[in-house]
Amino acid sequence: MNAEWLLNWWNLIFLLPFGLALLYLGLYTVSGITFGDGDLDHDLDADHDFDTDADHDLDTDHDADADGDHDASVDHDADGGQTDHGSVSLTALSWLGVGKVPVSIVLMVLLLTWGVVGFIANAAMEERGAAAALISIPIAAVVSILATHLVATMIARYLPLYETTARRKHALLGAVGEAIFPIDHKFGMVSVRDDMGDLYQIACRVEEPGEPIPKGAKVQLVAYNAKQGLFFVTRSQITSTAAA
Repeated sequence: MNAEWLLNWWNLIFLLPFGLALLYLGLYTVSGITFGDGDLDHDLDADHDFDTDADHDLDTDHDADADGDHDASVDHDADGGQTDHGSVSLTALSWLGVGKVPVSIVLMVLLLTWGVVGFIANAAMEERGAAAALISIPIAAVVSILATHLVATMIARYLPLYETTARRKHALLGAVGEAIFPIDHKFGMVSVRDDMGDLYQIACRVEEPGEPIPKGAKVQLVAYNAKQGLFFVTRSQITSTAAA
């Protein structure tokens, strides 16, 4: 193993992402800066019950917005019918941990494990040269994806990344935000501000299968499921300072 070998492309595809992840880790350690903050499922006590009162109070909004949902679904179909493909992609992102922990943490873990596993695999097959990439890339991909899912799940469950500004999640019920991704009954994310102006990016769903709420649409948080750690939303035409 020498400098010339390290600079080969089949090593750089692992070393460069690893270096970027280390750089971000240092920045995060010093400053705590993240991007794509997700709302963690950390309220483990009082939030274990549905806030059914708020749900019933906002049912009228759900009915009133039914026509708006229909109009949005027509526009969505005109975009090219990519609902199924988008749903699969967003479900995969959710499985990785997007919406549960900050996107930056997901990427950091993914790149670190990708770099370490891939480089170790290449080093173990140094004599193979570029051919080692045919084995190291699939191994690194599988291990990094599984490791990221495991770490994100553990962080979301046990580590209070937002403890200093955490609020009871049901306090956000009724707030109006903006869909970050299309929202259906399997996946969705909404950007919403609380009454103090703090920004949250939280996992959400619609209650019934159907045409998804499009990206950028205004939605209202109408219920919270503590067991699943997500909100249920409906389309809303309300203009509110709570919107992102």
